[in-house]
Amino acid sequence: MLRLSPLIACLICCIVFKSNAQTKMVGECTINYDIHQIANTGDTSMIGQKHVYIKGNGCKTILKTPELTQTLIFNTQQDSAIILKEIGLNKLLQYIKYASLSNSNLVASKRNGTVSTILDYPCESITLSWADGTTMEVAYTTVIQPTVSVYEQAFKEIPGLVLAYQLNTKAGNQILYRATKVDLSPITLNVFEVNKEEYQQIN
Repeated sequence: MLRLSPLIACLICCIVFKSNAQTKMVGECTINYDIHQIANTGDTSMIGQKHVYIKGNGCKTILKTPELTQTLIFNTQQDSAIILKEIGLNKLLQYIKYASLSNSNLVASKRNGTVSTILDYPCESITLSWADGTTMEVAYTTVIQPTVSVYEQAFKEIPGLVLAYQLNTKAGNQILYRATKVDLSPITLNVFEVNKEEYQQIN
Protein backbone atom coordinates (compact mmCIF):
# COMPACT_ATOMS: atom_id res chain seq x y z
CA MET A 1 0.00 0.00 0.00
CA LEU A 2 1.38 3.41 -1.01
CA ARG A 3 1.93 5.74 1.93
CA LEU A 4 2.30 9.49 1.50
CA SER A 5 4.15 11.73 3.89
CA PRO A 6 1.90 14.22 5.76
CA LEU A 7 3.53 17.14 3.89
CA ILE A 8 2.86 15.64 0.44
CA ALA A 9 -0.71 14.66 1.40
CA CYS A 10 -1.36 18.20 2.62
CA LEU A 11 0.06 19.65 -0.61
CA ILE A 12 -2.20 17.41 -2.72
CA CYS A 13 -5.26 18.44 -0.69
CA CYS A 14 -4.41 22.11 -1.15
CA ILE A 15 -4.03 21.65 -4.92
CA VAL A 16 -7.39 19.83 -5.17
CA PHE A 17 -9.13 22.48 -3.06
CA LYS A 18 -7.69 25.30 -5.17
CA SER A 19 -8.77 23.54 -8.35
CA ASN A 20 -12.32 23.08 -7.05
CA ALA A 21 -12.49 26.69 -5.88
CA GLN A 22 -11.61 28.17 -9.28
CA THR A 23 -14.29 30.26 -10.95
CA LYS A 24 -15.91 28.72 -14.02
CA MET A 25 -16.57 31.14 -16.88
CA VAL A 26 -20.09 30.59 -18.24
CA GLY A 27 -20.94 31.70 -21.78
CA GLU A 28 -24.67 30.88 -21.67
CA CYS A 29 -27.05 31.16 -18.76
CA THR A 30 -30.47 32.37 -17.69
CA ILE A 31 -31.09 33.99 -14.31
CA ASN A 32 -34.56 34.69 -12.92
CA TYR A 33 -35.05 37.14 -10.07
CA ASP A 34 -38.10 37.99 -7.97
CA ILE A 35 -38.32 41.68 -7.04
CA HIS A 36 -39.57 42.64 -3.59
CA GLN A 37 -40.28 46.01 -2.04
CA ILE A 38 -39.39 46.20 1.65
CA ALA A 39 -41.52 48.49 3.82
CA ASN A 40 -40.28 50.39 6.86
CA THR A 41 -42.14 47.85 9.00
CA GLY A 42 -40.01 45.07 7.51
CA ASP A 43 -42.89 43.61 5.52
CA THR A 44 -42.11 42.63 1.93
CA SER A 45 -44.30 42.53 -1.14
CA MET A 46 -43.46 41.11 -4.55
CA ILE A 47 -43.63 43.83 -7.20
CA GLY A 48 -42.17 42.14 -10.27
CA GLN A 49 -39.68 39.82 -11.87
CA LYS A 50 -36.47 40.17 -13.84
CA HIS A 51 -35.16 37.66 -16.37
CA VAL A 52 -31.59 37.79 -17.67
CA TYR A 53 -30.41 35.88 -20.74
CA ILE A 54 -26.68 35.75 -21.52
CA LYS A 55 -25.17 34.20 -24.63
CA GLY A 56 -21.55 35.00 -25.44
CA ASN A 57 -21.26 38.79 -25.55
CA GLY A 58 -25.02 39.25 -25.92
CA CYS A 59 -27.45 40.00 -23.12
CA LYS A 60 -31.20 40.40 -22.86
CA THR A 61 -32.97 41.54 -19.70
CA ILE A 62 -36.74 41.59 -19.21
CA LEU A 63 -38.21 43.57 -16.32
CA LYS A 64 -41.85 42.73 -15.63
CA THR A 65 -44.19 44.62 -13.31
CA PRO A 66 -48.01 44.88 -13.38
CA GLU A 67 -47.72 48.27 -15.12
CA LEU A 68 -44.75 47.74 -17.43
CA THR A 69 -42.65 45.23 -19.32
CA GLN A 70 -39.28 46.61 -20.36
CA THR A 71 -36.68 44.71 -22.36
CA LEU A 72 -33.06 45.68 -22.96
CA ILE A 73 -31.03 43.88 -25.63
CA PHE A 74 -27.35 44.65 -26.10
CA ASN A 75 -23.98 43.21 -27.07
CA THR A 76 -20.86 44.29 -25.22
CA GLN A 77 -18.98 44.40 -28.56
CA GLN A 78 -21.42 46.91 -30.08
CA ASP A 79 -22.15 50.55 -29.31
CA SER A 80 -25.95 50.44 -29.65
CA ALA A 81 -28.76 48.69 -27.81
CA ILE A 82 -32.51 48.20 -28.14
CA ILE A 83 -35.07 49.05 -25.48
CA LEU A 84 -38.60 47.64 -25.81
CA LYS A 85 -41.44 48.92 -23.63
CA GLU A 86 -44.92 47.50 -23.31
CA ILE A 87 -47.31 49.76 -21.40
CA GLY A 88 -50.89 48.59 -21.70
CA LEU A 89 -51.54 48.15 -25.41
CA ASN A 90 -48.65 50.43 -26.39
CA LYS A 91 -45.49 48.72 -27.67
CA LEU A 92 -42.51 51.01 -28.14
CA LEU A 93 -39.02 50.45 -29.54
CA GLN A 94 -36.03 52.70 -29.06
CA TYR A 95 -32.41 52.50 -30.16
CA ILE A 96 -29.94 53.93 -27.68
CA LYS A 97 -26.20 54.42 -27.66
CA TYR A 98 -24.76 51.70 -25.50
CA ALA A 99 -21.52 52.09 -23.63
CA SER A 100 -20.27 50.71 -20.36
CA LEU A 101 -21.11 53.49 -17.96
CA SER A 102 -18.54 54.81 -15.55
CA ASN A 103 -18.70 54.02 -11.86
CA SER A 104 -17.17 57.43 -11.12
CA ASN A 105 -19.79 58.21 -8.46
CA LEU A 106 -19.11 54.93 -6.65
CA VAL A 107 -17.40 56.17 -3.53
CA ALA A 108 -16.86 52.95 -1.59
CA SER A 109 -17.04 49.18 -1.77
CA LYS A 110 -16.72 47.05 1.34
CA ARG A 111 -16.48 43.30 1.47
CA ASN A 112 -18.52 41.86 4.30
CA GLY A 113 -17.67 38.84 6.38
CA THR A 114 -21.10 37.32 5.90
CA VAL A 115 -21.47 34.13 3.85
CA SER A 116 -24.82 32.76 2.72
CA THR A 117 -26.19 30.09 0.39
CA ILE A 118 -28.60 30.90 -2.44
CA LEU A 119 -29.86 28.17 -4.79
CA ASP A 120 -27.17 25.87 -3.34
CA TYR A 121 -24.41 28.31 -4.36
CA PRO A 122 -22.13 29.63 -1.60
CA CYS A 123 -22.25 33.43 -1.69
CA GLU A 124 -20.03 36.24 -0.49
CA SER A 125 -21.31 39.71 0.32
CA ILE A 126 -20.20 43.21 -0.63
CA THR A 127 -21.67 46.66 0.07
CA LEU A 128 -21.45 49.34 -2.64
CA SER A 129 -21.99 53.03 -1.82
CA TRP A 130 -22.59 55.97 -4.15
CA ALA A 131 -22.18 59.71 -3.77
CA ASP A 132 -25.96 60.31 -3.70
CA GLY A 133 -26.36 58.22 -0.54
CA THR A 134 -27.61 55.10 -2.31
CA THR A 135 -26.16 51.77 -1.20
CA MET A 136 -26.45 48.26 -2.57
CA GLU A 137 -25.98 45.01 -0.68
CA VAL A 138 -24.80 42.38 -3.15
CA ALA A 139 -24.58 38.61 -2.62
CA TYR A 140 -22.61 36.77 -5.29
CA THR A 141 -21.07 33.38 -5.88
CA THR A 142 -17.53 32.94 -7.17
CA VAL A 143 -18.31 29.43 -8.40
CA ILE A 144 -19.40 30.77 -11.80
CA GLN A 145 -18.83 34.01 -13.73
CA PRO A 146 -21.04 34.98 -16.70
CA THR A 147 -19.41 36.38 -19.84
CA VAL A 148 -21.66 39.43 -19.46
CA SER A 149 -21.90 40.92 -15.97
CA VAL A 150 -23.05 44.45 -16.81
CA TYR A 151 -26.77 43.72 -17.04
CA GLU A 152 -26.55 45.91 -13.95
CA GLN A 153 -23.75 48.45 -14.24
CA ALA A 154 -22.93 48.11 -10.55
CA PHE A 155 -21.93 44.49 -11.18
CA LYS A 156 -19.08 45.43 -13.50
CA GLU A 157 -16.38 44.63 -10.97
CA ILE A 158 -18.17 41.83 -9.10
CA PRO A 159 -16.00 38.66 -9.41
CA GLY A 160 -18.84 36.19 -9.86
CA LEU A 161 -22.54 35.74 -10.49
CA VAL A 162 -24.86 37.99 -8.49
CA LEU A 163 -27.70 36.02 -6.92
CA ALA A 164 -29.23 38.75 -4.74
CA TYR A 165 -28.96 42.50 -4.42
CA GLN A 166 -30.81 45.04 -2.33
CA LEU A 167 -30.95 48.69 -3.32
CA ASN A 168 -31.28 51.15 -0.44
CA THR A 169 -31.93 54.81 -1.28
CA LYS A 170 -31.23 57.81 0.91
CA ALA A 171 -35.00 58.35 1.16
CA GLY A 172 -35.37 54.93 2.80
CA ASN A 173 -36.74 52.95 -0.15
CA GLN A 174 -35.59 49.33 -0.28
CA ILE A 175 -35.89 47.03 -3.30
CA LEU A 176 -34.63 43.44 -3.15
CA TYR A 177 -33.80 41.29 -6.18
CA ARG A 178 -33.30 37.61 -5.33
CA ALA A 179 -32.54 34.83 -7.79
CA THR A 180 -35.08 32.02 -7.97
CA LYS A 181 -33.43 30.04 -10.77
CA VAL A 182 -30.08 29.75 -12.55
CA ASP A 183 -30.13 27.71 -15.76
CA LEU A 184 -26.85 26.97 -17.57
CA SER A 185 -28.55 25.37 -20.60
CA PRO A 186 -27.77 26.69 -24.12
CA ILE A 187 -29.93 29.60 -25.31
CA THR A 188 -31.25 29.74 -28.87
CA LEU A 189 -30.51 32.83 -30.95
CA ASN A 190 -34.20 33.58 -31.52
CA VAL A 191 -34.42 34.69 -27.87
CA PHE A 192 -32.61 37.86 -29.02
CA GLU A 193 -34.70 38.43 -32.15
CA VAL A 194 -37.22 41.28 -32.28
CA ASN A 195 -40.25 41.53 -34.58
CA LYS A 196 -39.93 45.26 -35.17
CA GLU A 197 -43.26 45.43 -37.02
CA GLU A 198 -45.03 44.96 -33.68
CA TYR A 199 -43.49 48.10 -32.19
CA GLN A 200 -43.69 51.83 -32.72
CA GLN A 201 -40.19 53.26 -32.97
CA ILE A 202 -39.44 56.35 -30.91
CA ASN A 203 -36.37 58.57 -30.74
